[in-house]
Amino acid sequence: MGTCKSCQRKSPTISQKIGFCASCLRDFWQEIKPELEKIHRHTRRAFGLLEEPPRDPDGVPCRLCHHFCRLPEGESGYCGVWQNRRGRLEGPGPSAAYVSWYLDPLPTNCVADFVCAGGTGAGYPRFAHFPGPEKGFANLAVFYEACNFNCLYCQNWHFKLRRKDLLKPVEKIFLDLKEYVSCICYFGGDPGPQSPHALSFSRKALKKRRGEILRICWETNGAENTPIICEMMRLSMASGGCLKVDLKAFSLPIHFTLCGVSNEMTLKNFKMLASFVEKRPVPPPLVASTLLVPGYVDEEEIEGLAKFIASLSKDIPWSFLAFYPAFYLDDLPTTSRRHAEMAISIAKRYGIRRVHIGNRHLLSEAY
Repeated sequence: MGTCKSCQRKSPTISQKIGFCASCLRDFWQEIKPELEKIHRHTRRAFGLLEEPPRDPDGVPCRLCHHFCRLPEGESGYCGVWQNRRGRLEGPGPSAAYVSWYLDPLPTNCVADFVCAGGTGAGYPRFAHFPGPEKGFANLAVFYEACNFNCLYCQNWHFKLRRKDLLKPVEKIFLDLKEYVSCICYFGGDPGPQSPHALSFSRKALKKRRGEILRICWETNGAENTPIICEMMRLSMASGGCLKVDLKAFSLPIHFTLCGVSNEMTLKNFKMLASFVEKRPVPPPLVASTLLVPGYVDEEEIEGLAKFIASLSKDIPWSFLAFYPAFYLDDLPTTSRRHAEMAISIAKRYGIRRVHIGNRHLLSEAY
């Protein structure tokens, strides 16, 4: 049972780690923000990561994501994988990256499995082997060990413990591009900070498998620099894959509280990406996902996102994911069934045609 330090309300969906309820965060954001900044600085410092994006006016600029870091000599950027070495930006490039990967048999537990080619056969025969789930084929799941967000509930936070000197050569990933691999999905962490590697590998893989089905897919926070996320979408459009953007919250206070950064670039890029929906309706090229964090991604946040998505296209599929306590935000319950049903109801009220609940096994009956 948590207590809000502002309004003194008690609730099992108020995190003591955060210290404030969603309403107070939105209503008194300017007064509360310094306390949340302190929390995020602490959680980054524990892993040797910069507490905020570097802004050295004489530093080397990085243009990969929304931070637009300017790195001083000998220092890293916010993501921790790019450095200024003797006046040059150096880090993971086309030949090597901080990455791990595995083969995941299809159909798999993908955010977009309820609409994608691998999960449903959408786009058969051009983009799928069967008119239904692609049993017998596999997804090459590529996990990038870096991120430009600082999510307090990160399920994959262990990547922050990676060896800082262990770049893995791209040739090793190619060894697992088997003939039965029909899609590649980049996730993490996030593929954004290491997008030069992901984009290069995708082009080489598509060239190697020319004339065959090989879909390029992404799971991302959507905060890449716009030309980069455009290229990611271009590869997905051409191959029958999809770009899955995690819309974590709608309001700045809740988004910053959960993720330590603004959602301005994410919303801007999502709006731009929506223009691709009509160009290839099947399989859908753009999919939204939202983690239903109890007490924080509440009715107001979901309604804001629903209104935003519907204003762009009601044909954008939206997947709601059940929350599981992890990392720093380990004092909240799992998502309740009532919370999930409320989210679905709001999405449908705004006319969004395809909505889905993932991780149903985590839903609880409590609160």
